[in-house]
Amino acid sequence: MPETSIPTPPGFDALSKAEQVRYLQKLWDQISEDPDRLKRFREDPSRSHSAFDVLDRLADTSSADSKSK
Repeated sequence: MPETSIPTPPGFDALSKAEQVRYLQKLWDQISEDPDRLKRFREDPSRSHSAFDVLDRLADTSSADSKSK
């Protein structure tokens, strides 16, 4: 399968470097938890979440984590 260029998710550049690393780690953790995830995405990309949705969800999680501390 040829490589494709993937645009940077909206809002990613506005994150601190630490938040960018956490974002990438979270994505990798999700992919590695289920090896068939990438295969399923390639078969039907319409079932995936946009990067913007993921960033929003991560921001909500970060906000909830900092409030509980």
